This record gives sequence, structure tokens and C-alpha cells, in this order.
Amino acid sequence: MRSLRSFAAAAALLGVLTAARAADGRQAVSLDRGWRFLAGDAGGAQAAGFDDHAWQPVDLPHTWNALDGQDGGDDYRRGAGWYRRHLALDGSFAGRRLYLQFDGASLMADVYVNGVRLGSHKGGFARFRFDATGILHSGADNLIAVRVDNGKLGIPPTAADFTIFGGLYRDVSLLATDPVQVSAMDMGSAGVFVEEGAVSAESASIIVRAEVENHTPMPREVDMQVTVADATGTVVAGADSTFRVRLEPNGANEVAKPLVIGRPHFWAARAAPYLYTVRVELRPVPGNGAKGGLSDAVEQPLGLRSFTVDPDRGFILNGRYLDLYGFNRHQDWPDQGWAISEAEEAEDFAIMMDSGATAVRVSHYQQSDSWYDRCDRAGLVAWAEIPSWGQGLATPEYLESAKQQLRELIRQNFNHPSICFWGVGNETSGPAADSVIEALTEVVREEDPSRLSTYASNHDNADPKNWHTDVVAFNRYFGWYGGRLSEFAPWLDKTRADYPRARFGMSEFGAGASIYQHEENPARPAARGPLHPEEYQNLFHEAYWAALKGRPYVWAKFIWCLHDFASDGRNEGDHPGRNDKGLVTYDRKVMKDAFYFYKANWSAAPVLHIASRRFTERAEPVTEIKVYSNAPEVTLELNGRSLGAEADPKGDRVFRWPAVTLAKGQNRVTATAHFGASEATDSCVWTLSTR
Repeated sequence: MRSLRSFAAAAALLGVLTAARAADGRQAVSLDRGWRFLAGDAGGAQAAGFDDHAWQPVDLPHTWNALDGQDGGDDYRRGAGWYRRHLALDGSFAGRRLYLQFDGASLMADVYVNGVRLGSHKGGFARFRFDATGILHSGADNLIAVRVDNGKLGIPPTAADFTIFGGLYRDVSLLATDPVQVSAMDMGSAGVFVEEGAVSAESASIIVRAEVENHTPMPREVDMQVTVADATGTVVAGADSTFRVRLEPNGANEVAKPLVIGRPHFWAARAAPYLYTVRVELRPVPGNGAKGGLSDAVEQPLGLRSFTVDPDRGFILNGRYLDLYGFNRHQDWPDQGWAISEAEEAEDFAIMMDSGATAVRVSHYQQSDSWYDRCDRAGLVAWAEIPSWGQGLATPEYLESAKQQLRELIRQNFNHPSICFWGVGNETSGPAADSVIEALTEVVREEDPSRLSTYASNHDNADPKNWHTDVVAFNRYFGWYGGRLSEFAPWLDKTRADYPRARFGMSEFGAGASIYQHEENPARPAARGPLHPEEYQNLFHEAYWAALKGRPYVWAKFIWCLHDFASDGRNEGDHPGRNDKGLVTYDRKVMKDAFYFYKANWSAAPVLHIASRRFTERAEPVTEIKVYSNAPEVTLELNGRSLGAEADPKGDRVFRWPAVTLAKGQNRVTATAHFGASEATDSCVWTLSTR
């Protein structure tokens, strides 16, 4: 298909967008379909008349590193790529404000419309918008061209132990609004910010802030209403409160509206993730060309909660202790990289919820808005962070980009009640690292003093980089990258003794595992080596959880990580280009043994799982059999012969039968447990070599 040269051609092949006014006065139209892509640079590709007929047709989300970013060798293509799309708008868009919205472009995007450069955005993870009013033409064919670059640009992340997939890997849309609007250009945010004040069982005070703009050459008076609706849709605050705002020609006014909610429901994490909805409506007063009626409306979630981290008691939500445990989560899938769908994101989230997790560290970068929405609705406490990872550059450009990405993260996600922590960095290094962390901590305090800043450290305890943020967490891998499993619990105790008022948690701990590699009584394998037996990952997590579960002062306990993920520079375990510390395989088809260990400890749902079930070919006749379960008692059979019932004397959800002798040939292992009146069984077959 050759480039579309006319409005008629665009209308015939792509359809004409019509500005059917939405009920809230604004319209968002997906632009995900109908792009053409070039891997590499192309002079003049921003021009409307440029010939792109030889380019690859693609739909978004899209990345050019879906395959080479996961195959190892540390040689995936980093650099430029071009996207072009024609867009036909009918006359109904005339007089409206038109914005192009990009939900994620890695790592830098230069955006052009009809050959005019709208601007450049640096940072691969935040939403951004460009004002295309007056450049996008109604009743005409328009050409959108975007140059994306995931090269080494001197901005965070400069490098990472994960693949930095290039492309327009999230949605792109056209946002159409009335000229009198809630601001669409505040760093990609909703333009509405809900601040929580005093909250008690009797009442909750909030302040709703909004930037109201008038994009006309005439003054405007606007009737503004702010309401709060409960989970049933009933308005519980602001129903009778409308106030007038005066806007100068092409002017703006920041409005702050206090409201009180009587007998509030609390957002109480997984136990009761109650959400209100805050709605801001604008209605221009007729006159001076204004027609009246609803011109704009924005809705945002509100979850009323209070939280703190106590150095002795850990995380306190609404006055009660909540043990925060869960996973770190990357957003890539095999053969897709970061260009995933809602369905794949939903599957990741369902796996996390199924484990019984109470929290998630959304590592190592801002993820989709829908991910945080899921956390709000399901009640997962979230740590959100920016990609201030590894080597920090001592340049003004690096620091300013880090600050910008942190401000975008905070403003775009300010109203998500699930987010309680803003992460300013992970394992940073270099001479500028300390000052960067200090500066980013101040940005959090300026933008959002209601939440806690945090940092994920792999440094020695005394390193000053650890102690700038409100709370800190550590990435510790005793028994994997070095040391012994037995060193972890003493390290926790010594850290607490040396820093008794510090509020510290665990941001990462884990070990690699292949579901195809197995070993009896494994010693610590080489972390960068080819053998990562699943049995060692089991031992690792059994030891770490035993140390963590009885220490509530460790305010968070985040496993590295939910699933295996692409890290093109790695060559270890059973697959090059992959970090295999996940408790779920990269394709999400297999939950490793350790997943069931945690589910047995975290979840109230019945769990019965024979460990080492995939260790099907055996050479040693005598073995220990382990079962992970949250049942009070488990009975085991081998080849139909009972090996007796075992309780859980340590309370670690691990049932053990030591020194079991296997018969030559096939051995069927069957575990049985009762959960109330229900019986559950699990079985597997191991074959002992007859040689």
C-alpha cells in the first residue's frame, strides 16, 4: 500500500474519525491500527509526501526487539525506528482541542504532524501528550510521523539488567476536548489531584485540586462542580455545591475545593479495597460565544486510607499491621517484549493475586495506568518507581531527566490509593549516584509529601545512599551471588541492631531455577552458570521466608521475581538472554515449586503440591519427599503403600518424608489432604534408573 495522498483516499482505507461528543465532553480515539514501520533512520520521514510503501505494516503496541531482545548475546538493536500513520478527521473536530497521547515510547520520541514537529519526549515509560490543535486539520488527511529511539541517550536507564525494548509499545490515541477544559497538558496527568486530609470513622476531609483552562480569546465564566460518589454510584459529597470560576482569555486558574465525606469507608487493601469516585465537571456560563452545557468532566479514584512504616512494627495501614509480601514484576512476555495486551497484563495480575500476595513492587520503571488500576481495585499495596537503575551519569541532562520521569510518575498516578511508596532508584552506582538519590528524594517531598520515598539498595549498610529516603529496602542474595543461606537471618538481626530506628525492608531476594534441571541435595550453583536446578530455588526460598516471616519490622518482603524475563546480556541456566529467578516460567505456563511454597504460606485457598515433581528421572534410590501445603495434615503414598501422615511442626507449610526408598522403574507418589469436608490429592511419577 502506497502512502495516502488525499483525504478521500484516507477516508476510504482508514475511515474518517467523527467527533461524536462523549457524555463527559471529551473523546479518546484509539490510533493503534494502521501504522507503517521502518527499523532504522530515514531522512525526511516526517514529511507528509514521504513514500513509505515499502515499510512494514504494523499495529500497536509494537516493539522492534521482540525477538532479538530475548535471544542472548547482548546484541539486540538499539537505535532509531520510524512509525507513520495517516489520520482522516471530519469537520466535527473543528473548534476542538486536539492532543496526541502516547502511553509509552521507548526511550525517546520525536513527534511530527503534517511535517510540523510537535516536540520531543525523553523517557520510555510515562504517558505524554502533545497539543496538535491547529496542526491536525479537520476535513483532511493528516500524517502522523514518530521517530523513536532506544539507544544510549544519557538518560535513565543508561543500562540495565533487563532488555530495553524499543518502539511504540503501548497505546496511542487522539484526545479531543472542549476549549474550556481541565488541563490536558500537566505532564500527562489527569489534571485533577485528590489530597486526603483528616480521616476518622465519623468523617474524611479531602481537597480536590484542578487546573482549569480557557483556550479561547474571550473571557469565560465557568460553573464547576466537584462530587464524590461511593461504590454504588451514590453522591456522598458535593451534590449541592457548584461554584463559579472566572477565566481570562487564554488563561488558566488552579482551583482547590475542600469536601467532607461522612461515615467513610476505608480502602483496606485486599480485605476491603473500597473505592470512591471523584468527578469534576465544567459548564461554561452562556455568553461571549459560550453555549453552556457540559464542556468537560474528569473522574478519578479515591481510596481513603492512612499508612505509615514503624521501625518496630513494620507497615501500618489504617492503624493496623499489614504484612507486605509479594513480587517484583517486569512487563515483558516472550516474543512480544513490552508490547503486550490487556489480556497478558491481566494474566500476570491474576497469577499474583492467586499467590496470596499483599503487595507488589512495580519494578524497575513506570508501568501502565491499568496496572495501578488493578492494584486499586484488588487491594494490592504498590511500590512504584522510575528507571534510575545502575550507573548514574554526572551530567545535568541525566539528573533533569530523572527528575522529569519522577514527576511524571507521581502526577500521573497521584490518585491511585494502592501506591504508598515512590521509588527513586535501584542499585545505583557512580560518583553522582548519592547526589541523584538525594535530589530525587526532595522531588518526592515537593510533589507528594503524603507518601513515602524509598530506595532499593545493594550497597553496604553504612553507604550514605541508603539513608536519604523516608524508608529503604535492600536487595540481598546471600546463597546465590555469594555467601551462604545461613547468613541472611544474622544479617537482618545485625542491621536492626546497628540501625534500630531505621525503617528497612527487602526489595529483592531470589535464586534462578530451570524447570528442566534437577539435582538431589543441591549445593549452591554458579549464579552465572548453566545449571540452575529447581530444587535449589526451593531451598533458597524456604530459608529466606523462615527468616522473614517472624520479623515484622522488615516492612516489605518482595521476591525477585514473579516470572522469568528477558535480559539479553545474560547466558545462564537453560536459556540465553533470560533471568530465570521468576517463580513462574517466562511463558506463564508453569508455576515453579517455590510458587506453591509461597502460596501455601500466603493464601487461604487450599494448596497441595509435591515438590520436585518434574524431577522425573532419578538415579538415587533414597530421597526426601517434600509437599507444600496449608492443610493441617498431609498423607503420602508411594506406589499405593502408605508412608504415613505428617503434620507441620515448624509452621512453614513444608511436609517432609526423609529417606524414602524408591523402587526401580516407575514410582507413583500421591499426597492427600483434607480442607474441611473436601479432600485434595496430588500425584506425580518418578522413574528410578534400572542400570
